[in-house]
Amino acid sequence: MKLYFYAALAALLAALSFGIYYYHDKYSDEQGKTERLGQEVAGQTAVISRQAFEFNRFNQISQQASQYATSIKGQSDERQIIIRTVVKKDAASRKCVPDDVASRLLDHTYRLRSSAMHTATGKSDAGSVSAITTACRLTYAQAVYWIDPLLTAIDQANSQLAGIREIETSRQNNLDKVR
Repeated sequence: MKLYFYAALAALLAALSFGIYYYHDKYSDEQGKTERLGQEVAGQTAVISRQAFEFNRFNQISQQASQYATSIKGQSDERQIIIRTVVKKDAASRKCVPDDVASRLLDHTYRLRSSAMHTATGKSDAGSVSAITTACRLTYAQAVYWIDPLLTAIDQANSQLAGIREIETSRQNNLDKVR
């Protein structure tokens, strides 16, 4: 009887030892998986937070460019009113720009329009060009009226390009930090 008791006790100890060994390995494997998943989550969290920061920064830059564009557009409108008032009173403003100069300016304008609007081919309004040829194609006042809106458009484009450069620099700096 004692022999059965010791045999059963030995079998029980062997089974417990095997169970402890088996489940300890399982626990170690699960702990390793949990650690790897935690590292993945931390990495994904870092990526998401960096992207959120970039989006926020890009939105700020875009908002600044938009506010600047609105500001300079308002200033341009005010200047145009003043310019039109002054130019309207000047006798030289009614004189015609020489036809060759006017033609070059208008042709250049049409080329710019057609390159900006990819669906339009050729001149944007060929019918109105032929109607203008009978009279003065461009007066000095009209040329002066073009200047401020043109400079405003260039200023807006430069502001947008500066914003794009700032975004690209910011993105590149963030990529360099990640590497």
